[in-house]
Amino acid sequence: MAKDDVNSAVERYISSGRSEMDVERKEHYFKMALQIQPKNIRALNNMGLLLQQKGEFREAIRYYEIILDPGIVTKPSPIYYNIAVCLKRLGNLEGAKTYINRALAKRPDEEIFLELKEEILDLLNGTPSAVLPHPTPKASDIGAPYGEWDPPAIATLASQLYYSGWNDYKYHRGLGETDLNEKIVRDKLANRIYCCQTCKFNSGGTCRKKGKVGKKVLLDSICKHFFPRKTD
Repeated sequence: MAKDDVNSAVERYISSGRSEMDVERKEHYFKMALQIQPKNIRALNNMGLLLQQKGEFREAIRYYEIILDPGIVTKPSPIYYNIAVCLKRLGNLEGAKTYINRALAKRPDEEIFLELKEEILDLLNGTPSAVLPHPTPKASDIGAPYGEWDPPAIATLASQLYYSGWNDYKYHRGLGETDLNEKIVRDKLANRIYCCQTCKFNSGGTCRKKGKVGKKVLLDSICKHFFPRKTD
């Protein structure tokens, strides 16, 4: 089979696997691609992500480690991140810390990497953020208009806007497959296009988010619950 024909066949298997809804058939297509090209980065990454979603973390790591063989991939930080996630789920927090630090060494400002490191450090310190006490609002803050700039994470917005949910977002994130959508979100935040003024919960300068009904907002502010209207 000619090289071009081989590449086309592999891409067809990968595409079929990604569009397939049945997990077993997805795995079958990715394995077919890897039978033809055992070191195809996209096939390895998709197989790793699929196994990670299935909770088969050790097997997922095995595929990710192949991608990290010298010379195969030039941007390894997403792979370091995925391995860190798997190791965290396996309870190997020191290993997870090592890999997330490697990811951050390549992309030190990546929010999703920073969030995972914080989670790992909380677990290592025995104080997971999920159980940390929330500060009680001061009496002087009650009834005051919301005017802070505290947007959701880029990854959170991208997963909500362009994917069917967090797992779908992580599945496609792999080797930078979500970069364009993340850039769109980042640019809109930087230009204050995404702000309370364009939030679907805003109604005449008042927040209609559950639990915040009636709260006045400054239109150039933003909070963690921001979600743009469909027209924005």
